[in-house]
Amino acid sequence: MTGKSCVKRALRCMPFVMLIAMSAPMATAGQESQGIRGERAAIMDAEAMVERMGGMAVWSQLESVHFVHDWDIYNRHDIYRENEILDLSGPRSYVTMESEIYHRVRAYSPEHRYWNIVNGEFSYASDEAFAAAMERAPFSIYRIARGIARGDSYYRVDFGPMPSMNGTTALEFRGPDDEIHGWILLNVRKQPVVWATTQYSYSFGPLARFGNLWVPNWAVTGGGRVRYEMVSLVGSNERPDPALFAPPGEEGERR
Repeated sequence: MTGKSCVKRALRCMPFVMLIAMSAPMATAGQESQGIRGERAAIMDAEAMVERMGGMAVWSQLESVHFVHDWDIYNRHDIYRENEILDLSGPRSYVTMESEIYHRVRAYSPEHRYWNIVNGEFSYASDEAFAAAMERAPFSIYRIARGIARGDSYYRVDFGPMPSMNGTTALEFRGPDDEIHGWILLNVRKQPVVWATTQYSYSFGPLARFGNLWVPNWAVTGGGRVRYEMVSLVGSNERPDPALFAPPGEEGERR
């Protein structure tokens, strides 16, 4: 599968529609947070974060986001561009990564597991990699923002220590199993500055505007050895076509 065909496939399966904040029905913070579990003060901080990221009214209507990153990794000769379509309604992701010397497609979903095409060679990821993707997926900062805006009872929010950052108090995010799966450290302006799951941690740059959404403009991880810059971000109130997450040759089964 070529880079152009992957992009065409993604565009065919994902008709993105920019959201306009003025068209979103307004709701009170109390209504939006009705189902969120946890400490009220922590929930209020999480809601304040979502307001800084574009507002509860916008994030509550999002079903997907499509973002473009440029990734720069210290031991790679190339900088590669990543397009990711993230289904906010469930643990599904479709990504293309391209440079002059590298091409990868990867997707995960409960229906089709975790698969890759690296420089034209198809493979399934290990059971461990699939399980890790399913565990961290609900705790993406984008899925968390939507969940907070919608008052999703899937999440419990409390205060607790930020891992590996002594003396800091962050928002802790638990799922239905009541285990901590994510953390977000806010600054005094209620902007996210560090986001972590049980698998990795990113330090964020300042928020930048993309349409009606405000998200970190860049991030670093691995002690600064890995970084990305946000090139673009588009939100949509439509879910991606499920065929997008199917391996090549199986797309028709989902239509």
